[in-house]
Amino acid sequence: MGFGSEFRTRFSFLEGNFLILVLSFVIMSFSGPIPGTYSSLYFQGLGASDFLLGVIGFAGSIALALVQFSGGYLADKHGRRRLVVALTFGMTLSYVFFVFAPSWQFIVLGTVLQNFCLLYQPALMAIMLDSVKPDNRGRSFALQTVLTNLVSLPAPIIAGYLVLAFKLDLGMRAAYAITMITFFAAAMLRTRLKETLPSESKGGGLRLVTALKEYPQAVRDGLRVWSRVPRDTFYLIVVVAGISSLVAGCNMYFVVYATKILHVEEFQWALVMAFMSLSVVIPAILAGFRMDVVGRKHFLILGLLLYAPAMLVFLYADFNMLLLAFFLFGLAQVLQGNSYVSLLGDLTPRDVRGKVVGCGQFFMYVGQALTQLLAGALYTYVSPQLPFLLLAVGAVPLAVIALLRVSDPSAKQV
Repeated sequence: MGFGSEFRTRFSFLEGNFLILVLSFVIMSFSGPIPGTYSSLYFQGLGASDFLLGVIGFAGSIALALVQFSGGYLADKHGRRRLVVALTFGMTLSYVFFVFAPSWQFIVLGTVLQNFCLLYQPALMAIMLDSVKPDNRGRSFALQTVLTNLVSLPAPIIAGYLVLAFKLDLGMRAAYAITMITFFAAAMLRTRLKETLPSESKGGGLRLVTALKEYPQAVRDGLRVWSRVPRDTFYLIVVVAGISSLVAGCNMYFVVYATKILHVEEFQWALVMAFMSLSVVIPAILAGFRMDVVGRKHFLILGLLLYAPAMLVFLYADFNMLLLAFFLFGLAQVLQGNSYVSLLGDLTPRDVRGKVVGCGQFFMYVGQALTQLLAGALYTYVSPQLPFLLLAVGAVPLAVIALLRVSDPSAKQV
Protein backbone atom coordinates (compact mmCIF):
# COMPACT_ATOMS: atom_id res chain seq x y z
CA MET A 1 0.00 0.00 0.00
CA GLY A 2 1.41 3.40 -1.03
CA PHE A 3 1.75 6.35 1.29
CA GLY A 4 -1.24 8.13 -0.28
CA SER A 5 -3.51 5.11 0.12
CA GLU A 6 -2.37 4.51 3.68
CA PHE A 7 -2.94 8.18 4.56
CA ARG A 8 -6.46 8.13 3.10
CA THR A 9 -7.25 4.94 5.02
CA ARG A 10 -5.97 6.25 8.35
CA PHE A 11 -7.66 9.63 8.00
CA SER A 12 -10.83 8.62 6.17
CA PHE A 13 -12.84 10.22 9.00
CA LEU A 14 -11.60 13.65 7.89
CA GLU A 15 -14.58 14.52 5.68
CA GLY A 16 -17.98 16.22 5.67
CA ASN A 17 -19.01 18.11 8.79
CA PHE A 18 -15.95 17.05 10.73
CA LEU A 19 -13.64 18.41 8.06
CA ILE A 20 -15.52 21.74 8.00
CA LEU A 21 -15.40 22.01 11.78
CA VAL A 22 -11.69 21.17 11.90
CA LEU A 23 -10.95 23.81 9.26
CA SER A 24 -12.97 26.38 11.20
CA PHE A 25 -11.12 25.46 14.40
CA VAL A 26 -7.83 25.84 12.55
CA ILE A 27 -8.78 29.35 11.41
CA MET A 28 -9.96 30.35 14.88
CA SER A 29 -6.97 28.76 16.60
CA PHE A 30 -4.55 30.75 14.45
CA SER A 31 -5.82 34.07 15.80
CA GLY A 32 -7.65 33.32 19.08
CA PRO A 33 -4.50 32.86 21.19
CA ILE A 34 -3.00 36.14 19.89
CA PRO A 35 -4.95 38.41 22.28
CA GLY A 36 -5.16 35.59 24.82
CA THR A 37 -1.41 35.75 25.36
CA TYR A 38 -1.55 39.08 27.22
CA SER A 39 -5.29 39.61 27.79
CA SER A 40 -4.99 39.89 31.58
CA LEU A 41 -2.27 42.56 31.28
CA TYR A 42 -4.46 44.45 28.77
CA PHE A 43 -7.42 44.35 31.16
CA GLN A 44 -5.21 45.68 33.94
CA GLY A 45 -4.08 48.46 31.63
CA LEU A 46 -7.77 49.41 31.28
CA GLY A 47 -8.08 49.76 35.04
CA ALA A 48 -8.82 46.23 36.30
CA SER A 49 -7.13 45.22 39.56
CA ASP A 50 -5.92 41.70 40.34
CA PHE A 51 -9.26 40.93 42.02
CA LEU A 52 -11.27 42.42 39.14
CA LEU A 53 -9.63 39.91 36.79
CA GLY A 54 -11.49 37.28 38.80
CA VAL A 55 -14.69 39.32 38.53
CA ILE A 56 -14.35 39.47 34.73
CA GLY A 57 -13.93 35.70 34.65
CA PHE A 58 -16.90 35.27 37.00
CA ALA A 59 -19.17 37.39 34.78
CA GLY A 60 -18.19 35.44 31.67
CA SER A 61 -18.68 32.05 33.30
CA ILE A 62 -22.09 32.98 34.72
CA ALA A 63 -23.20 34.14 31.26
CA LEU A 64 -22.02 30.80 29.85
CA ALA A 65 -23.81 28.86 32.56
CA LEU A 66 -27.14 30.63 31.97
CA VAL A 67 -27.33 29.60 28.31
CA GLN A 68 -26.26 25.97 28.64
CA PHE A 69 -29.68 24.45 29.39
CA SER A 70 -31.22 26.34 26.47
CA GLY A 71 -28.29 25.46 24.24
CA GLY A 72 -28.64 21.75 24.91
CA TYR A 73 -32.44 21.77 24.67
CA LEU A 74 -32.50 23.73 21.41
CA ALA A 75 -29.75 21.57 19.89
CA ASP A 76 -31.80 18.41 20.46
CA LYS A 77 -35.17 19.93 19.52
CA HIS A 78 -34.42 22.36 16.69
CA GLY A 79 -31.17 20.94 15.36
CA ARG A 80 -27.50 21.75 15.68
CA ARG A 81 -26.54 23.60 12.52
CA ARG A 82 -28.56 26.83 12.85
CA LEU A 83 -27.34 27.43 16.38
CA VAL A 84 -23.70 26.91 15.45
CA VAL A 85 -23.79 29.09 12.34
CA ALA A 86 -25.83 32.03 13.66
CA LEU A 87 -24.05 32.33 16.99
CA THR A 88 -20.56 32.02 15.51
CA PHE A 89 -21.37 35.27 13.70
CA GLY A 90 -22.65 36.74 16.99
CA MET A 91 -19.47 35.77 18.81
CA THR A 92 -17.44 37.42 16.04
CA LEU A 93 -19.26 40.74 16.56
CA SER A 94 -18.59 40.65 20.30
CA TYR A 95 -14.91 41.38 19.62
CA VAL A 96 -15.87 44.98 18.79
CA PHE A 97 -16.05 45.60 22.57
CA PHE A 98 -12.49 44.37 23.03
CA VAL A 99 -11.08 46.37 20.11
CA PHE A 100 -12.57 49.70 21.20
CA ALA A 101 -12.84 49.26 25.00
CA PRO A 102 -12.14 52.53 26.86
CA SER A 103 -12.23 50.80 30.27
CA TRP A 104 -12.39 47.36 31.86
CA GLN A 105 -16.20 47.62 32.18
CA PHE A 106 -16.46 47.29 28.39
CA ILE A 107 -14.38 44.13 28.63
CA VAL A 108 -17.05 42.74 30.97
CA LEU A 109 -19.79 43.64 28.45
CA GLY A 110 -17.87 42.05 25.59
CA THR A 111 -17.15 38.93 27.63
CA VAL A 112 -20.80 38.53 28.66
CA LEU A 113 -22.05 39.01 25.08
CA GLN A 114 -19.44 36.62 23.72
CA ASN A 115 -20.34 33.96 26.24
CA PHE A 116 -24.07 34.37 25.67
CA CYS A 117 -23.34 33.59 22.03
CA LEU A 118 -21.60 30.41 23.17
CA LEU A 119 -25.12 29.07 23.69
CA TYR A 120 -24.10 27.08 20.61
CA GLN A 121 -21.52 25.00 22.54
CA PRO A 122 -23.80 21.98 23.21
CA ALA A 123 -24.87 22.02 19.57
CA LEU A 124 -21.25 22.25 18.43
CA MET A 125 -20.13 19.31 20.56
CA ALA A 126 -23.19 17.31 19.53
CA ILE A 127 -22.65 17.86 15.81
CA MET A 128 -18.99 16.90 16.21
CA LEU A 129 -19.83 13.67 18.02
CA ASP A 130 -22.61 12.92 15.52
CA SER A 131 -20.17 13.29 12.62
CA VAL A 132 -17.46 10.86 13.80
CA LYS A 133 -17.73 7.07 14.01
CA PRO A 134 -17.23 5.63 17.52
CA ASP A 135 -14.05 3.73 16.65
CA ASN A 136 -12.42 6.90 15.29
CA ARG A 137 -13.22 9.32 18.10
CA GLY A 138 -9.86 9.22 19.84
CA ARG A 139 -7.80 9.81 16.70
CA SER A 140 -10.31 12.33 15.32
CA PHE A 141 -10.14 14.62 18.32
CA ALA A 142 -6.39 14.06 18.65
CA LEU A 143 -5.92 15.19 15.05
CA GLN A 144 -8.07 18.25 15.70
CA THR A 145 -5.96 19.08 18.76
CA VAL A 146 -2.70 18.62 16.85
CA LEU A 147 -3.79 20.81 13.95
CA THR A 148 -5.10 23.58 16.18
CA ASN A 149 -1.94 23.46 18.29
CA LEU A 150 0.27 23.70 15.21
CA VAL A 151 -1.56 26.66 13.70
CA SER A 152 -1.63 28.42 17.07
CA LEU A 153 2.17 28.24 17.32
CA PRO A 154 2.80 31.67 15.75
CA ALA A 155 0.04 33.34 17.81
CA PRO A 156 2.05 34.13 20.97
CA ILE A 157 4.98 35.30 18.83
CA ILE A 158 2.65 37.58 16.84
CA ALA A 159 1.25 38.88 20.14
CA GLY A 160 4.78 39.51 21.41
CA TYR A 161 5.68 41.40 18.24
CA LEU A 162 2.51 43.53 18.36
CA VAL A 163 3.16 44.47 22.00
CA LEU A 164 6.83 45.24 21.31
CA ALA A 165 6.06 47.29 18.20
CA PHE A 166 2.92 49.14 19.32
CA LYS A 167 3.05 48.87 23.13
CA LEU A 168 0.51 46.90 25.14
CA ASP A 169 -2.67 48.92 24.55
CA LEU A 170 -2.52 49.44 20.78
CA GLY A 171 -0.91 46.07 20.18
CA MET A 172 -3.75 44.28 21.98
CA ARG A 173 -6.42 46.23 20.11
CA ALA A 174 -4.77 45.15 16.86
CA ALA A 175 -4.69 41.55 18.13
CA TYR A 176 -8.43 41.58 18.85
CA ALA A 177 -9.12 43.11 15.42
CA ILE A 178 -7.19 40.29 13.72
CA THR A 179 -9.18 37.77 15.74
CA MET A 180 -12.50 39.35 14.75
CA ILE A 181 -11.63 39.16 11.04
CA THR A 182 -10.54 35.52 11.15
CA PHE A 183 -13.54 34.47 13.24
CA PHE A 184 -15.79 35.98 10.57
CA ALA A 185 -14.06 33.77 7.99
CA ALA A 186 -14.67 30.72 10.22
CA ALA A 187 -18.33 31.68 10.59
CA MET A 188 -18.68 31.84 6.81
CA LEU A 189 -17.11 28.38 6.50
CA ARG A 190 -19.56 26.94 9.03
CA THR A 191 -22.48 27.91 6.80
CA ARG A 192 -21.51 24.77 4.81
CA LEU A 193 -22.34 22.44 7.71
CA LYS A 194 -25.08 19.83 7.27
CA GLU A 195 -27.66 19.06 9.95
CA THR A 196 -27.07 15.72 11.74
CA LEU A 197 -30.28 15.41 13.76
CA PRO A 198 -33.06 13.46 11.96
CA SER A 199 -35.70 15.82 10.57
CA GLU A 200 -38.49 14.26 12.63
CA SER A 201 -36.59 15.20 15.83
CA LYS A 202 -36.53 18.90 15.01
CA GLY A 203 -39.13 21.41 16.02
CA GLY A 204 -40.21 24.65 14.34
CA GLY A 205 -38.36 27.87 13.79
CA LEU A 206 -35.55 28.90 16.08
CA ARG A 207 -36.00 32.36 17.63
CA LEU A 208 -34.87 34.16 20.77
CA VAL A 209 -38.47 34.47 22.02
CA THR A 210 -38.88 30.71 21.58
CA ALA A 211 -35.70 30.06 23.55
CA LEU A 212 -36.90 32.27 26.41
CA LYS A 213 -40.37 30.69 26.50
CA GLU A 214 -38.91 27.20 26.50
CA TYR A 215 -36.25 27.88 29.13
CA PRO A 216 -38.17 26.24 32.04
CA GLN A 217 -38.79 23.19 29.85
CA ALA A 218 -35.12 23.19 28.86
CA VAL A 219 -34.07 23.07 32.53
CA ARG A 220 -36.53 20.27 33.32
CA ASP A 221 -35.42 18.20 30.32
CA GLY A 222 -31.77 18.85 31.10
CA LEU A 223 -32.13 17.53 34.65
CA ARG A 224 -34.23 14.53 33.57
CA VAL A 225 -31.78 13.43 30.90
CA TRP A 226 -29.53 11.69 33.45
CA SER A 227 -31.99 8.80 33.65
CA ARG A 228 -31.19 8.02 30.01
CA VAL A 229 -27.42 7.80 30.31
CA PRO A 230 -25.09 5.52 32.30
CA ARG A 231 -24.07 6.59 35.79
CA ASP A 232 -20.49 6.85 34.51
CA THR A 233 -21.54 9.88 32.46
CA PHE A 234 -22.54 11.75 35.62
CA TYR A 235 -19.19 11.08 37.29
CA LEU A 236 -17.35 12.00 34.09
CA ILE A 237 -19.09 15.38 34.11
CA VAL A 238 -18.31 15.84 37.83
CA VAL A 239 -14.62 15.18 37.26
CA VAL A 240 -14.32 17.44 34.22
CA ALA A 241 -16.39 20.20 35.83
CA GLY A 242 -14.10 20.08 38.85
CA ILE A 243 -10.82 20.23 36.95
CA SER A 244 -12.14 22.85 34.50
CA SER A 245 -13.14 25.07 37.43
CA LEU A 246 -9.71 24.81 39.01
CA VAL A 247 -7.97 25.55 35.69
CA ALA A 248 -10.27 28.51 35.05
CA GLY A 249 -9.32 29.94 38.42
CA CYS A 250 -5.66 29.95 37.34
CA ASN A 251 -5.97 31.03 33.71
CA MET A 252 -6.41 34.76 34.36
CA TYR A 253 -3.35 34.82 36.60
CA PHE A 254 -0.73 32.81 34.72
CA VAL A 255 0.68 35.74 32.76
CA VAL A 256 0.31 38.15 35.70
CA TYR A 257 2.17 35.82 38.07
CA ALA A 258 4.86 34.99 35.49
CA THR A 259 5.63 38.61 34.60
CA LYS A 260 5.15 40.28 38.00
CA ILE A 261 6.15 37.59 40.51
CA LEU A 262 8.59 35.42 38.53
CA HIS A 263 9.84 38.47 36.58
CA VAL A 264 9.71 36.75 33.20
CA GLU A 265 9.88 39.19 30.30
CA GLU A 266 6.70 39.62 28.26
CA PHE A 267 8.27 38.24 25.07
CA GLN A 268 9.65 35.26 27.00
CA TRP A 269 6.07 34.51 28.07
CA ALA A 270 5.09 34.45 24.39
CA LEU A 271 7.85 31.88 23.76
CA VAL A 272 6.57 29.72 26.61
CA MET A 273 3.05 29.71 25.13
CA ALA A 274 4.38 28.82 21.67
CA PHE A 275 6.49 26.02 23.14
CA MET A 276 3.45 24.59 24.92
CA SER A 277 1.54 24.32 21.64
CA LEU A 278 4.47 22.68 19.83
CA SER A 279 5.64 20.27 22.51
CA VAL A 280 2.33 18.41 22.92
CA VAL A 281 1.82 17.65 19.22
CA ILE A 282 3.51 14.23 19.07
CA PRO A 283 2.16 13.01 22.44
CA ALA A 284 -1.35 14.08 21.35
CA ILE A 285 -1.13 12.06 18.12
CA LEU A 286 0.18 8.96 19.88
CA ALA A 287 -2.40 9.20 22.65
CA GLY A 288 -5.27 9.73 20.20
CA PHE A 289 -4.54 6.60 18.18
CA ARG A 290 -3.80 4.58 21.30
CA MET A 291 -6.99 5.51 23.17
CA ASP A 292 -9.09 4.11 20.31
CA VAL A 293 -7.44 0.75 20.99
CA VAL A 294 -7.01 0.54 24.77
CA GLY A 295 -9.77 2.91 25.91
CA ARG A 296 -10.03 6.51 27.08
CA LYS A 297 -10.15 6.21 30.88
CA HIS A 298 -6.40 5.74 31.46
CA PHE A 299 -5.59 8.86 29.45
CA LEU A 300 -8.19 10.86 31.37
CA ILE A 301 -6.57 9.86 34.68
CA LEU A 302 -3.05 10.60 33.43
CA GLY A 303 -4.15 14.01 32.18
CA LEU A 304 -5.65 14.88 35.56
CA LEU A 305 -2.54 13.80 37.47
CA LEU A 306 -0.19 15.85 35.27
CA TYR A 307 -1.71 19.12 36.52
CA ALA A 308 -0.08 18.60 39.93
CA PRO A 309 3.61 18.57 38.86
CA ALA A 310 2.90 21.28 36.27
CA MET A 311 1.69 23.72 38.92
CA LEU A 312 4.36 22.82 41.47
CA VAL A 313 7.08 23.53 38.89
CA PHE A 314 5.35 26.75 37.81
CA LEU A 315 5.30 28.29 41.28
CA TYR A 316 9.04 29.01 41.49
CA ALA A 317 10.12 28.60 37.87
CA ASP A 318 12.62 30.55 35.83
CA PHE A 319 12.24 30.76 32.05
CA ASN A 320 13.62 27.26 31.42
CA MET A 321 11.47 25.66 34.11
CA LEU A 322 8.41 27.45 32.72
CA LEU A 323 8.93 25.48 29.51
CA LEU A 324 8.71 22.25 31.51
CA ALA A 325 5.73 23.45 33.53
CA PHE A 326 3.68 24.35 30.47
CA PHE A 327 4.67 21.24 28.56
CA LEU A 328 3.12 19.27 31.44
CA PHE A 329 0.15 21.65 31.63
CA GLY A 330 -0.49 21.50 27.88
CA LEU A 331 -0.19 17.71 27.85
CA ALA A 332 -2.61 17.49 30.78
CA GLN A 333 -5.17 19.57 28.88
CA VAL A 334 -4.79 17.53 25.69
CA LEU A 335 -5.13 14.13 27.38
CA GLN A 336 -7.96 15.19 29.67
CA GLY A 337 -9.85 17.08 26.94
CA ASN A 338 -9.64 14.46 24.18
CA SER A 339 -10.46 11.54 26.46
CA TYR A 340 -13.42 13.45 27.94
CA VAL A 341 -15.01 14.25 24.58
CA SER A 342 -14.42 10.71 23.30
CA LEU A 343 -15.88 9.13 26.45
CA LEU A 344 -18.86 11.47 26.36
CA GLY A 345 -19.61 10.37 22.80
CA ASP A 346 -19.20 6.70 23.72
CA LEU A 347 -21.59 6.96 26.66
CA THR A 348 -24.30 9.33 25.38
CA PRO A 349 -27.11 8.49 22.89
CA ARG A 350 -27.25 10.83 19.89
CA ASP A 351 -30.72 12.25 20.55
CA VAL A 352 -29.86 13.53 24.05
CA ARG A 353 -26.26 14.66 23.54
CA GLY A 354 -27.21 18.32 23.45
CA LYS A 355 -29.07 18.11 26.76
CA VAL A 356 -26.29 16.13 28.46
CA VAL A 357 -23.65 18.62 27.32
CA GLY A 358 -25.85 21.61 28.19
CA CYS A 359 -26.75 20.41 31.69
CA GLY A 360 -23.21 19.27 32.42
CA GLN A 361 -21.72 22.53 31.24
CA PHE A 362 -24.20 24.57 33.28
CA PHE A 363 -22.73 23.14 36.48
CA MET A 364 -19.24 23.31 34.99
CA TYR A 365 -19.50 27.04 34.31
CA VAL A 366 -21.14 27.81 37.66
CA GLY A 367 -18.18 26.04 39.25
CA GLN A 368 -15.78 28.04 37.10
CA ALA A 369 -17.47 31.32 38.05
CA LEU A 370 -17.23 30.63 41.77
CA THR A 371 -13.66 29.37 41.49
CA GLN A 372 -12.61 32.46 39.54
CA LEU A 373 -13.96 34.70 42.30
CA LEU A 374 -12.24 32.55 44.92
CA ALA A 375 -8.97 32.56 42.97
CA GLY A 376 -9.16 36.35 42.63
CA ALA A 377 -9.62 36.77 46.36
CA LEU A 378 -6.87 34.29 47.22
CA TYR A 379 -4.42 35.78 44.73
CA THR A 380 -5.08 39.37 45.80
CA TYR A 381 -5.66 39.14 49.55
CA VAL A 382 -3.96 35.94 50.77
CA SER A 383 -1.14 34.62 48.59
CA PRO A 384 -0.51 34.69 44.80
CA GLN A 385 0.57 31.03 44.94
CA LEU A 386 -2.71 29.68 46.34
CA PRO A 387 -4.80 29.37 43.11
CA PHE A 388 -2.06 27.26 41.52
CA LEU A 389 -1.63 25.12 44.65
CA LEU A 390 -5.39 24.59 44.69
CA LEU A 391 -5.21 23.16 41.16
CA ALA A 392 -2.24 20.92 42.04
CA VAL A 393 -3.96 19.50 45.13
CA GLY A 394 -7.48 19.28 43.68
CA ALA A 395 -6.44 17.29 40.60
CA VAL A 396 -5.51 14.22 42.67
CA PRO A 397 -8.94 13.40 44.25
CA LEU A 398 -10.59 14.06 40.88
CA ALA A 399 -8.27 11.47 39.33
CA VAL A 400 -9.30 9.02 42.06
CA ILE A 401 -13.00 9.60 41.28
CA ALA A 402 -12.29 8.93 37.59
CA LEU A 403 -10.43 5.74 38.52
CA LEU A 404 -13.25 4.39 40.69
CA ARG A 405 -16.38 5.69 38.97
CA VAL A 406 -15.73 6.10 35.23
CA SER A 407 -15.37 3.14 32.85
CA ASP A 408 -14.96 2.65 29.12
CA PRO A 409 -18.28 1.26 27.82
CA SER A 410 -18.23 -2.17 26.17
CA ALA A 411 -20.67 -0.92 23.49
CA LYS A 412 -20.11 2.61 22.19
CA GLN A 413 -22.94 4.96 21.17
CA VAL A 414 -22.89 6.02 17.50
